[in-house]
Amino acid sequence: MPFSAFQDFVALVNDRYGAPGDPYAEEQNSDYESGTVALGANVWRIRTARVTPKKPGAFVAVWCRDEQGETRPFDSSENVSGLLVFVRGEDQQFGVFRFTSDVLERMGITRSERHPGKRGFRVYPSWSSGLNRSAQHAQHDQASSFEILR
Repeated sequence: MPFSAFQDFVALVNDRYGAPGDPYAEEQNSDYESGTVALGANVWRIRTARVTPKKPGAFVAVWCRDEQGETRPFDSSENVSGLLVFVRGEDQQFGVFRFTSDVLERMGITRSERHPGKRGFRVYPSWSSGLNRSAQHAQHDQASSFEILR
């Protein structure tokens, strides 16, 4: 898998997030350039969000298969620092959502005692506009995790 968004991320941030290792591809969600990668001493899941034609923002899948082959949300107790979601916009815009494990649990993305978790969700970079009330709320909640890189 080429991990083109991750390569762009590394080129733009240098080692600001820690020296990058080579991404390890995850079998599921390959359409989203899914994998894990070490950045310094931290291991992160990585995904590239996909822009869909009928809704603002971008969609990202965040599930894995359990021992029985069923899809399930990631668990909040897994030993990763969080999730990096790369997103591209019009006019060469490029950014990253850096969702820590705590933020993912608070947002109900990862499975925990408090939340069943989600298998996917939409991200709304700061350049997304024309959002309905629910999307505006999500964009506000995600804003502190988002960084425009280009």
